[in-house]
Amino acid sequence: MINKIFTNRDGGIEFLVYLTPGSSREEITGLIQGGLKISVHARPNDNQANRALIELISSIFKIAKTKIIIKNGQKTRTKTVFIAHMVTNDFPQEVRDIVLRFEGIQNRLL
Repeated sequence: MINKIFTNRDGGIEFLVYLTPGSSREEITGLIQGGLKISVHARPNDNQANRALIELISSIFKIAKTKIIIKNGQKTRTKTVFIAHMVTNDFPQEVRDIVLRFEGIQNRLL
């Protein structure tokens, strides 16, 4: 499932994010249409939600914020995120566990 969500590209990984700003939670909340569904506390005003998304991804993947780029979707909820200098084999176990947990939930619902 990891390779269905994350694509190795241009010396890093790329993936879709469906962002829910203004949420009471700040976490990956599921998988949706080939991407990660992520919620953050921040509102979309003044790019706050995008900055919060980068902070959260940085924390989850245990990488510097400077390696994370929102390539597309700066003003929409659907975003293409790129993490430089990373391949799917380098993912922390926590990320793998999150994806596998949500994959299992999706499979039970189908």
